[in-house]
Amino acid sequence: MGTQIPNVDDTRELLKKNQIGIVGIGETEQGKIPGKSSFDFLSHASKLAIEDAGILKSDVDGIITAFSLVEETFMHCTTFADYIGINPKYFESIAIGGATAVWMTAAAAMAINSGQAEVVLCARGDNTLSGISSAGMIALIREMCHGEFEYPFGLTTPGGYALLAQRYLYETKGKREHLHSVAVTMRQHAKLKENAMNKDDLSLDDILNTRLLASPLTKYDCSIVTDGGAAFIVTTKAKAKELGIKRDPVYLHGMGQGFSHQYLTSCADLNQIYGAIETSGEKAFKTAGMTNQNVDVTFLYDCFTITTLLELEGLGIVPRGHAGAAALEGRLHKDADIPLNTHGGLLSQAHLGAMHHVVEAVLQLRGEAGERQVKSPSTALVHGNGGIVSAHSTILLGNEPLS
Repeated sequence: MGTQIPNVDDTRELLKKNQIGIVGIGETEQGKIPGKSSFDFLSHASKLAIEDAGILKSDVDGIITAFSLVEETFMHCTTFADYIGINPKYFESIAIGGATAVWMTAAAAMAINSGQAEVVLCARGDNTLSGISSAGMIALIREMCHGEFEYPFGLTTPGGYALLAQRYLYETKGKREHLHSVAVTMRQHAKLKENAMNKDDLSLDDILNTRLLASPLTKYDCSIVTDGGAAFIVTTKAKAKELGIKRDPVYLHGMGQGFSHQYLTSCADLNQIYGAIETSGEKAFKTAGMTNQNVDVTFLYDCFTITTLLELEGLGIVPRGHAGAAALEGRLHKDADIPLNTHGGLLSQAHLGAMHHVVEAVLQLRGEAGERQVKSPSTALVHGNGGIVSAHSTILLGNEPLS
């Protein structure tokens, strides 16, 4: 008899029983920081998360890391464990692009639910800005394009997202301002974030008067490249109490994944993409026993402005074809009805996958986001996207355990 795979209801019961959540967070300085390796950023962020939780490094018995774009190591998680001086019972590296950080939370919960570990450190750090040349970055981003059928004909990652943006604007009868307004709101939020890389004023006119990189996208529609690190620690409420952690966890309520395609040549239309986003969200909402009506603050992957619009619609936050108008109307601002990426996102704060999205969600639910604080949030949605809107992961976090 084969092993029975837990279904959504089983997962909910395990999360409810074990009351799993995030008890510590840390993020480093962001920007161009020469002279530091990816493991320097990983260890610094981890140290900050351990200190934030108020535990010892020796209390950590599980490690989950992401990939590094700069330092090639075949066994990333164990290389980092050795570097930082931890001998974990459970270790894993996740490499699903921008969906990685969000799924780290779910993977840590699954490890805890199965008894593999009790206190799991999730960390990612990289020296992408100072460690890779422009030519090297181009070589990396070509990996998302098919080496035989796409890249030889000139397609790059920004070009792929630009094609989706063109199609979206055509189908919705949208305009460039619908895309650019996402970048404007992210910059408004980043100006309030202590370690955000880009804080200069940014208006729609600034973007409209900037040359196109891949029509209809300008440089402001594309996420930034940074050096830095972020980390968070996942455990149960009981273990947190045993370790003397006085603060309650920010609880994991739901999780889900969805997959559409690997290469654009395998993607039939936007409906295929919407379906994958919707699948990841539906799993998370069903696990949590919630709907969008329960979400107070949202964190969506914003590697390009078009990504955010597709996710808003795919997750059912706004009707299809209406995300651009919602962005232009200012509804994504922290003080509006769909507060989004209050830290500035990948477009203005930093690009480390969705690590900073998870950290900011925890800060919001703790009520510790300072000037960026949304009024009394109890539930946050965090979504990650890997590839060219290909692989998706969604989690729901809350400041109360599942009941």
